[in-house]
Amino acid sequence: MILKNIFVFALVTVSFLLSCQKEDTVEPLRDVQEQSIADDQSIEDFLSSHFYNYDDFSDPDYNGGIVFDTLQNENASKTPLSSQVSKQVISVKTADGNFIDHSLYYLIAREGTGIIPATVDSTYLSYEGLLLNKTVFDLSSTPVWFDLTSVVRGFREGAHKFKSGDFKVNEDNTVDFFGYVQGAIFFPSGLGYFSRTSGAVPAYAPLIFKINLYGVNQTDHDGDGILSADEFDNDGDGVPDDTDEDGTPDYLDAD
Repeated sequence: MILKNIFVFALVTVSFLLSCQKEDTVEPLRDVQEQSIADDQSIEDFLSSHFYNYDDFSDPDYNGGIVFDTLQNENASKTPLSSQVSKQVISVKTADGNFIDHSLYYLIAREGTGIIPATVDSTYLSYEGLLLNKTVFDLSSTPVWFDLTSVVRGFREGAHKFKSGDFKVNEDNTVDFFGYVQGAIFFPSGLGYFSRTSGAVPAYAPLIFKINLYGVNQTDHDGDGILSADEFDNDGDGVPDDTDEDGTPDYLDAD
């Protein structure tokens, strides 16, 4: 009985210590504005220290992808990404109703010839997701359909910077795509998962996505005859509009 009590006491003590340790290591939620500034600096550091294989893309017959490498040794004279990307500032509405600016950077390695998707359209694309250390956390080499309303805001806004391509159906019913964009987007955690982890993506991680955009379908999610692009976010706060405040976003509300 004494040994049993000692054992139980030991378990309780260990559990208490582990509980305290776990509580002590829980990180408080970071300030959105401070994190935005820190992420932006990390992204700019990456862009200024890396280049992409733009020489390959000068060949119209090149059918490979975008490759990032560091500006060092024999590559020291290459043009940095920072001189080749464009930037858009996107305001994010926080829980307390304030708006915090976040910077999204995008690179167009090969221009598309088709249409630009709205941020709510359905897109046919392949992609590769990377952290700033170039670790790949997600990949789809085969094109897939993505409803842009179902992805993080940085991806949604970034895809809106690119033009789709075109295609032809061969006699054997295979499809060849051509004239599609090849690009990349770089955005802070505030346009991604912020404090959440998602698979191999840690909390507060800026993200990179390489994207090949092949096709676009304009969407009318609720079938009311009004394109979702005209109903999703007319006030620009990044949150779906709900004009009648019935709990169903306008783009899903046929009423």
